[in-house]
Amino acid sequence: MAANVKVLVVLALLQLMSLHAVVHGGDNGGVSAVATSKHEPKPKQGGGGGGGCHISGFLHGKAGKCNRAHGSDCCVAGRRYPQFRCSPPVSSARPTPATLTLNSFARGGDGGGRSSCDGRFHPDTAMVVALSSGWLRLDGARRCNRMIRVAAGNGRSALARVVDECDSVNGCDAEHNFEPPCPNNVVDGSPAVWKALGLDEGVGEFKVTCGRSVVAKVVDECDSVHGCDGEHNYEAPCDNNIVDASPAVWDALGLDKSVGMEHITWSDSDGDE
Repeated sequence: MAANVKVLVVLALLQLMSLHAVVHGGDNGGVSAVATSKHEPKPKQGGGGGGGCHISGFLHGKAGKCNRAHGSDCCVAGRRYPQFRCSPPVSSARPTPATLTLNSFARGGDGGGRSSCDGRFHPDTAMVVALSSGWLRLDGARRCNRMIRVAAGNGRSALARVVDECDSVNGCDAEHNFEPPCPNNVVDGSPAVWKALGLDEGVGEFKVTCGRSVVAKVVDECDSVHGCDGEHNYEAPCDNNIVDASPAVWDALGLDKSVGMEHITWSDSDGDE
């Protein structure tokens, strides 16, 4: 009854395809729950994402040695920069609008120090991102090391790991490459993410959407033909659009298991995570 082992990327979004996820007990099926220090992106002056999140204060700029790679917006001494202690709300019901910026998480890159989520540098070939402070941790979600799906308006999307914070409160110091605090709606992507999305790095900023996702291994068949016997727990045949997931998958997606069924989208992954 087991299906061929493949890897699926399960997205907790309502758009694209109408599927149903149901809770399946037992072993977690080898789910790779992929779920983010303060690399600073290249925000535009006065940037904020709105969505009910407002400026919480201002940081007085201090100039210093700023790596201007990838269009870094370096601090100007004496200028006031907005700070945000929140980000626009995230819903599992729909993709979240965001601004994609470009950042190098490599040693010596414009991202500053090591990534806050894992204490490491990441090469420009790695599919990694940083999130504005509100999205990373201040809204209580703790998205460090989770996977998110970033979708561009050209129809392409990419799966990336959250490894760092795009600090929306602090900046204009060596740790932040002497760049201002981030806007509150930033997904700061590596060059690999931009390449996967087919975007021109020279633009430096792009409107995208993102949603929570998890990588899971296919280990079994939800039989749409047979049922109502001991082998199938005397349950009816499955519907033809089911992803029957373990509790670990539901937890990784932040979904309420007591609901029992959720609309999602899924796609094949390029390989094991």
